[in-house]
Amino acid sequence: MSHLNEQDSQEEFRHLAEDKRGVAKETSHETGEYNEFAISGGLLSTSEEEESSSAEETASKAATAVGGSVGGAVGLAVGIGAIVVGTTIGFSTSLALLPEENIIGIRQAQCFFEAENIDLEEVSIQLTDEEGQIVQSTELLPTEQENRYRTEFSNLLPQSTYYVQGFEEGREISLEGENSFTTLAIPHYDIEIDESEFDKEREQYDLTFLIENPNEYPIEAKLVCENDETWTQHLVETDGQYRFTLPTILSSYRLELYQEDYLVGQTRFSDYRGMELIDEAVEIGISSVHMGLLYGDIDITQIDVSIEDIENDEVIELEAAPDGYALYVLTDQLEAESDYLLTIRDARRPTLTYFSYRFQTIPVPRYEITIDDADFDIANGVYDLTFRIDNPSRYLVDAQLTCLNDETLNDFALFTDDRLTLTLPSPYSEYRLDLSQEGYDVGSLSFRYYTPMQVVPETLGIEETSFQVEVDLGDVPLEAIRAYLRRTDGTEEERMFEMVPIDGTSRIGLTMGGLTPSTAYTMEIRDSSRDTFRYLSYSFETLASSA
Repeated sequence: MSHLNEQDSQEEFRHLAEDKRGVAKETSHETGEYNEFAISGGLLSTSEEEESSSAEETASKAATAVGGSVGGAVGLAVGIGAIVVGTTIGFSTSLALLPEENIIGIRQAQCFFEAENIDLEEVSIQLTDEEGQIVQSTELLPTEQENRYRTEFSNLLPQSTYYVQGFEEGREISLEGENSFTTLAIPHYDIEIDESEFDKEREQYDLTFLIENPNEYPIEAKLVCENDETWTQHLVETDGQYRFTLPTILSSYRLELYQEDYLVGQTRFSDYRGMELIDEAVEIGISSVHMGLLYGDIDITQIDVSIEDIENDEVIELEAAPDGYALYVLTDQLEAESDYLLTIRDARRPTLTYFSYRFQTIPVPRYEITIDDADFDIANGVYDLTFRIDNPSRYLVDAQLTCLNDETLNDFALFTDDRLTLTLPSPYSEYRLDLSQEGYDVGSLSFRYYTPMQVVPETLGIEETSFQVEVDLGDVPLEAIRAYLRRTDGTEEERMFEMVPIDGTSRIGLTMGGLTPSTAYTMEIRDSSRDTFRYLSYSFETLASSA
């Protein structure tokens, strides 16, 4: 940001000091107005009582010889005993602050003095605050006027009172009259925009910004092109008029006013329709972003769309899809829980940015799944279950229901709510519900609503050529099943068991002979009406032949 530098400020103060002397006032300043003081005494003037008229004449001649003028010269201070007849004639230093000529700003000040008989190398000016703390110490600087000097102070506090003191070789020089000043309060300027020379259709983009600046203070105007700050313009004026030609109409503009580096006014101007997000058209996921925008006055054939990975300083170039008055941006090549900046720029001028949007992809979630089985009723053939997750942002979740007893009955569903209702294809199976989001595993749950079959280990009998076992059917009805035995290598056709119910139990007995020694077999119990549905599978190997 470019503001008034110290050298510029000095030149502006010098201009004010020479051309804008104010009428002394005793009241506080108005908005932006420099302090003006009532003249109090002018410069120091002292004299000794003379015993004879010849003594006065002697003093006058002596003063004239030094370069002063006693008669009518305001501010010449004659020290006590300065004139001794018949001895060397001497004059003490005189230094007077000229309050009516001071130039006081918000944080800077120039003070003017009238002085005689001074050695600039031996005189210093000291500035203290209201608490008596030394703020600055500086030297006197000559001006174009004889016996007139100035000093400069900077980095002061707004609306604060300071006191001026003079020192000669460490000894304070007495200053009569007013020796303090108060810096200005930070003003505020209302800005009016003159559009009389602005014509968008004729591509005439001239604007004039107007403020009231009756005291003609130097105020800097900074016109910021908000879509491309490399086009920022600066003007320093004293008449309150700032004329700018806009470098492009495809931007908003911000005018900022600065007085002594303080922001003292601000306004905005815009006469174009920029890119705007469509309501509820932004979806940010684990590795994706989907965004819809209205492109307004922007020529979308001349734009570049990119996403920057802020942490890794990598840029992904994207294609944007127009649809009527809208533009859609979509990518799923991002990393989870990472910071990105989406930017749409002018393809002909990369510094001209039409739209930018900073966002962070979400972390990979982990959903806890609960089951609502209020509607599940095996007796009445109703197998509905509702699965619930905590999904307040309504992310799109992919659900896969795996039937572990028959994978041909697997089911799939997509949902964005916090619940999913599924109907189980069979009540007599184990299931697993797996949730995924943008390819990431985000939750899993295994469950069943029946007692499964199992081999009764103590009933197991495996010989060289025979096999027998008892199987507890659990909740599976006998009439719904069939039992088979097959060679595991598939070289023989499978054979069906004769199932023998065991009285007083939920068991059945299975026996099969004529087997081959040292051979692997698999026993399976399947659904009688659906061969792919397996309730139980048990593999074993017959004993080796003893012959």
